[in-house]
Amino acid sequence: MTDSLAQLVLAHLGNAELHRAMAAFFAEVDQSIARQNPVCRNRGACCCFDSFGHELYVTGVELIYFVQGQRAAWRRADATGVCPYHVGGECTARSHRPLGCRIFYCDPDTRDWQQAEYERRQGELRRLGLRFGVDYRYVEWLSALRELDGAISPAIRVPSDGIDADGQGMIE
Repeated sequence: MTDSLAQLVLAHLGNAELHRAMAAFFAEVDQSIARQNPVCRNRGACCCFDSFGHELYVTGVELIYFVQGQRAAWRRADATGVCPYHVGGECTARSHRPLGCRIFYCDPDTRDWQQAEYERRQGELRRLGLRFGVDYRYVEWLSALRELDGAISPAIRVPSDGIDADGQGMIE
């Protein structure tokens, strides 16, 4: 098992095949959720974790995908209990946001499908991790961002592997 979360992310950062697999996974998740027709009425109130009264947890493969996609627009997580990508009532990291951000809607009319969808997709994330040799981790979002920022922010801000933010090709 990899020692730290930062080491786990760095070990797999730049893996274009993993990035494409995660992009395909999230595209399928988004389509599945769209079929449920949920509506966000609170403009990201759930992104203010402390005041909303909940926490977001993510897996290692989600963090690798997020860092790969957001490294050019990395934002520091502070102690406010608010996601640093929640700006002006909107998510500035929508394309790379974690599973929990995609599935959770606070509208009570959407609760009947969320838990089953989340559990099923967690199993898929585990299998993706196994496929790419990524140790399974399940960690709280804001603390993970703080750990990654402190440990690897210089490495993630400047792409050196030639893979663009979408994992599609070379950066000129």
